[in-house]
Amino acid sequence: MTFLPELRLDAIDVPENRARDFDAVWAEALKDIIREQGLLNPITVRQIGDRYSLIAGLHRYYAHLFMGDRETIAAVVSTAETDDQARLQEVMENLGRNELIALDRCHHLYELKQVWERMYPQARHGGDRGNQHTGGKSQSLALATDDTPIMGFARATADKIGLGPAAIKLAVKIWTGLVPTVRARLRGSDLARKQTELKAISELPATRQIKVVDLILGDEHREIDNVASALLFIEGGIKPNAHERLFRVIHEGFAKLPDDTLDRLLVENEERVVASLRRMGRI
Repeated sequence: MTFLPELRLDAIDVPENRARDFDAVWAEALKDIIREQGLLNPITVRQIGDRYSLIAGLHRYYAHLFMGDRETIAAVVSTAETDDQARLQEVMENLGRNELIALDRCHHLYELKQVWERMYPQARHGGDRGNQHTGGKSQSLALATDDTPIMGFARATADKIGLGPAAIKLAVKIWTGLVPTVRARLRGSDLARKQTELKAISELPATRQIKVVDLILGDEHREIDNVASALLFIEGGIKPNAHERLFRVIHEGFAKLPDDTLDRLLVENEERVVASLRRMGRI
């Protein structure tokens, strides 16, 4: 790679089909941070003719534009020779920086799967013979929802981005399960930050996904703020009251408790737990 301490901003093109959407609010905030601290990480570009195509650093690039008094930016020129290699570098850098919200992370891992399978076709079939790019090492990682290995991520790749095979598989499943119009609607919403909610939406039929998201993000029923309450309303006209909302909060927190904490909680509330089980005829 080649480091360019002063690459002209007007020599950089931003591809339209980027894996990460542009967030103007974040770019504005980043502008002030960079002005105060300087640019800590150069952007990454790919040279195409006499111009440069942005690979990674979209918000850093726009932050410099928003400053108004900057004409150049520090950049690293990638050795990527193909669009897929550039895409892989973009996705891996964004994942590695760990700045992505849940929806963007699902999108990036889906893109990683697509690019990897194009670059290593044998991975689509679970091949493990290796080639000149892999030094004879396996590129296969079975991450399918059944027994068929469909994703060619090397285990080293999963380790590098801090995600195991199960987490990658789940993220890809969520992205592919979401209807495209729903994905677009979720952009910029609070739901986009909650993987559990995204998972619940992705498992619904297409028409139900649209109804659920319309209810949660619309203005008519502000008390409906999650998938569970939206489904209750759609199926039975039930609006969540204060008790229902409290139950959901406690239920979600309860499910996340480690076993030792759960054991402690049950012991400290043993009498009420036993009494409740007796009322329900469980004991």
